Parts: sequence; structure tokens; C-alpha cells
Amino acid sequence: MKKYIIIIAIVLLACVMLTFASCEEGENVEGVKMVALIKNIGDKIEVEVIDGEYGASGIYWVNVGSDTIYLDKNGNRTIKAMLKIGDTVEITYSGQVMMSYPPQIVALKIQIK
Repeated sequence: MKKYIIIIAIVLLACVMLTFASCEEGENVEGVKMVALIKNIGDKIEVEVIDGEYGASGIYWVNVGSDTIYLDKNGNRTIKAMLKIGDTVEITYSGQVMMSYPPQIVALKIQIK
């Protein structure tokens, strides 16, 4: 019985360690992706979709928060202030779209292309 408890504890510990390791990378965020051109940056980022899953096209507002991950061209973490109007970015989001005008999404990850 002790062997089984030790094995289960080791497996659980390994799972926890892998979870934390993948969180640090920032590249493993699951979700729907779109490639877009930044048109304006404020509280929300206004983008024009170049290529989007599920037929996304046109102008979108991208909401960002403290959980949004920003990556540079090399995949290294960066900050929102490094985004510029005219940048092409890949945005990962949950797939939920607020049907306002323009449509809005909440970014999980934004990577400069």
C-alpha cells in the first residue's frame, strides 16, 4: 500500500511541476488564433484582421488584461508598450466574440510577427 501512495505522490508532483513549467513559457496558450494589423492602441487595441479562424474579418477591438501574455518576434516575453501601430500580430483568444460593433475579443496571448 505504501508503494502505491508513493507512486501516486510522485506522479502528482510531476504533473504540478510540468504545469508550472508550461505556464512560464507562454507559448502553450490554447485557443483560437487570428493574424491582424494593429490600427490603434489604447485601453483596447484596434486591429484589422488579416487571417482569422471561424471567418473572422474586418475591424476588431482586442481587450487585454493582466493575464494577457505578450511575446516578441522571437517568442520572448515582452510588454504591451512594445506594440506599435502597424505591427502585424498573432492573437490567441478563447473563441468567444462579443457581438458589438466592432466585435470584441479578450486576448490570452499577443505575439508580434
